[in-house]
Amino acid sequence: MTLKLLMNKWVLSGLAAILALILAASYQQGYKTAYQKQQAVIDKMGKDKAEALRLSAQNYARELEQAREEAKQSEAKAHAVGVALAQKQAEVSRLKTENKKEIENVLTQDRKNASGNCIDGFGHHGLQLYNRALGYGN
Repeated sequence: MTLKLLMNKWVLSGLAAILALILAASYQQGYKTAYQKQQAVIDKMGKDKAEALRLSAQNYARELEQAREEAKQSEAKAHAVGVALAQKQAEVSRLKTENKKEIENVLTQDRKNASGNCIDGFGHHGLQLYNRALGYGN
């Protein structure tokens, strides 16, 4: 009877040990599976982040290129406006110089024709010059 009890104790102990091993193996397998799933999530997040960074860099490069193109266009437009301004300033300077010379010539002619009786350019030639300057023609 003691042998039977002892046998039952060994059988029960063996069954308990087997059950403990199965539970430990099951726990270990569950841990590994959970770890692998979590690693898969982490890897996916890393890939998503890398893709987002790549797309962001592409968008930034495209926007930067557009800004450079706009800057080139603005620079070309500013240069064209600057050239036109320089031409107009040169023309104004030329006309100013011509008008000064013409005024001096008119005053000289009026003084010469009036025998010194012309006051401040209001002779015949001076009046013609003022009429032209005001747009009344010759």
